[in-house]
Amino acid sequence: MVLLKEIQKMLWVCICLTFSLSYSFAPLGTTPTKSTNVRTSNVCLNAVTSKNRDTILNRNGPYFRLQRFSGKVSFGSTLTLKTNFQNGDLDSICDWLKDEKRVALSIWDEKMIKDLGNSVYRLQIMTLQFVTIRLTPSVDTKMWIEKDGRNDEPVFKLQSINFDPNIELMPGLNIPAESLGIQIEVVGELRPSRDGKGVEGKIGFVSGGELPGPMRLLPEPALKSASDLICKTVGDFAVMNFQNGARAKYKQFCMARQKDKAV
Repeated sequence: MVLLKEIQKMLWVCICLTFSLSYSFAPLGTTPTKSTNVRTSNVCLNAVTSKNRDTILNRNGPYFRLQRFSGKVSFGSTLTLKTNFQNGDLDSICDWLKDEKRVALSIWDEKMIKDLGNSVYRLQIMTLQFVTIRLTPSVDTKMWIEKDGRNDEPVFKLQSINFDPNIELMPGLNIPAESLGIQIEVVGELRPSRDGKGVEGKIGFVSGGELPGPMRLLPEPALKSASDLICKTVGDFAVMNFQNGARAKYKQFCMARQKDKAV
């Protein structure tokens, strides 16, 4: 029973981080250590050329794939975004969407986003704790505006180009930074809604890696259940930030727009 509980604990660590795990146990009483923070490029930009972008955006809801023989696992989620703006109209919404920086600072908590220049923004994710590992990941995303070929309306797009898991190792577990193999991709797009009263679009992510030997013996439903929970947590966080930020910033934009017209 004790062994089963320990396996279950390690399952959560593995699924949440999705990396190849080589580990050793450090003496109890040691202080937490942080992994070396080396940002790992997902895409050698041009961001538009990501081969997985359309695949991710065309999904709906959670995604999970396990290759039992190789031990490779990948999971993620694609969410539909739709938010109506109070007194929103197509003209002002299109103007609001034309500025990539304005939209970028509207869709994420201002305290958790950093403008890196050249239309790249670092999105900080909330701190997550899994047994003896704590991580506060961040993802660098390229954001840009394109015109919809059907109606010339602006379409806001984002594509991850870099990430840092920012792992803190708690007492009792020592994981060399070089053993990490996390892969993360985040994509999204936003456009005026069909009724012209708000915005709609999709945001999706996928993460993948290799399960260590003991975890490959666990049943697929258990792995999928764990990944679904992670997807829901991350998804709820993203949607909440988007809805709250977009509505507030659009309202501020409209107020400033009216003042400019009155001058």
